Amino acid sequence: MTSVRRALALSFAERYVLIAIALLSNILIARLLTPEQIGLYSVSLAVIGIAQVLRDFGIGNFLIQEKNLNEAHIRTAFGFSLLMGGGLFVVVYLAAPFAGSFYGNDRMVQTLRISALNFLVLPFCTISLALLRRDMAFNQLVKVNLVAASIGSATTIGLAYLGFGPNSMAIGAVVGNIVTGVSAWAARTDRKLLLPGFSEWRTLLNFGAQNSAASIVTTISMDINDLVLGKILGFTPVAMISRAKGLMNLFHQELMGAVRNVAFPAFARAHRDGESLESRHVFSVSTVTVIAWPFYGFTALFALEILRLMFGPQWDEAASLVPIFCLAGTVAATSNLVLPAILAVERIDLVTKFELIFQPFRAVLIVGAAMIFKSLLACAIAFLIAFMIYTPFVYTIKERCIPNDYHHLYKNLWASSKVTLFTLAFPTAFAVHLGLDRNTPTSPITLMTAAALSTVSWFIALIVFKHPVTADPLFRRFTTKLPGFA
Repeated sequence: MTSVRRALALSFAERYVLIAIALLSNILIARLLTPEQIGLYSVSLAVIGIAQVLRDFGIGNFLIQEKNLNEAHIRTAFGFSLLMGGGLFVVVYLAAPFAGSFYGNDRMVQTLRISALNFLVLPFCTISLALLRRDMAFNQLVKVNLVAASIGSATTIGLAYLGFGPNSMAIGAVVGNIVTGVSAWAARTDRKLLLPGFSEWRTLLNFGAQNSAASIVTTISMDINDLVLGKILGFTPVAMISRAKGLMNLFHQELMGAVRNVAFPAFARAHRDGESLESRHVFSVSTVTVIAWPFYGFTALFALEILRLMFGPQWDEAASLVPIFCLAGTVAATSNLVLPAILAVERIDLVTKFELIFQPFRAVLIVGAAMIFKSLLACAIAFLIAFMIYTPFVYTIKERCIPNDYHHLYKNLWASSKVTLFTLAFPTAFAVHLGLDRNTPTSPITLMTAAALSTVSWFIALIVFKHPVTADPLFRRFTTKLPGFA
């Protein structure tokens, strides 16, 4: 467990810095580019979303979970990655004019073709990153990702300032991936150059086909709002709903990305060692929810202030959507680690079946809301309903390979609930005093004060209510260094 805790600490440290870099980049880009330009880039990414999934083909996960990994597996993974990447580059490059014509915007063609260059670069990233994760070499991964994010963001900001518009983000992504590939290869202890091969193609194809099937329907579901809204309502509404969901994703994707980066290889290693995963999963859920729930609550209460502070007044329209997405994130926090646990016990078949059933349902729900109501609010509510159905469904699937300990889970979730209510007591009273339907944000100083008081309240609540996370040796080691806890 010590190596897992150290890996998790490194992953969180990396993620915090990456979030800071991303926030700074987004704050500047939100002022350098218009919502219409940002929306154009978002729709362009959604257009090639399925191609991105096909390119990945689950190769990284295959290398992490394979019990008897050898050089033939690695060469086959590299060969598949090059083949998929090269083929998809050609397809996207040639299809770009048709996408531009469909959306009636010629600027999209160049943005798509620049983004297609990632298909040629990413094969050189995938193998090295997966092998570093398999070895849980997160100290090296931190350096790789920070360097790549810094250079990629600097490129994007510089080009946006020079007037490259949405292409600045596309070029910045390509540059970031080039840096990732070079630095990840340099970070490996074994840097020999392997030629691509296909000797283990049956093993990889069996895993990759199921992984890709699940990922394709997931990608369609996640990108469908951008694709449909871009066509029905235009690029600006796409940017607004993406910005509102982006506040939720600060935790749902960014911070949870740090957890998943460690959880999947840690679960896979525990399974290889014959350990039970349920106790690990329940503790992980309690840790996630006690952080996520106060975060989402505070963000929902002060959505207008946070949006205004981070991105400026041109994004105020998104504030009314933020609480709905935060509520969806609150529900999702209880089940974010279920699929990594299932995948870790080599039941990708269950993951595939689940995604093939649930994700089309989510897609229909969101598309239907967009087409019938032609409203951003309707799309946000559909997103929330989908997550409310997702959670009990995914736990039902998990029961087939990892028995659910609901008593232990509910006990820990109740502890997280008490901490959350205590933490949000002051900011809730303050928000009610200001008026929940306010159109004018409170001052940044007041916002920062409320955030600081909430943080202190959260830490006190952890100890007062004896949340399970306080029993962890890492928490105890931290508190002994604080005045009054020695």
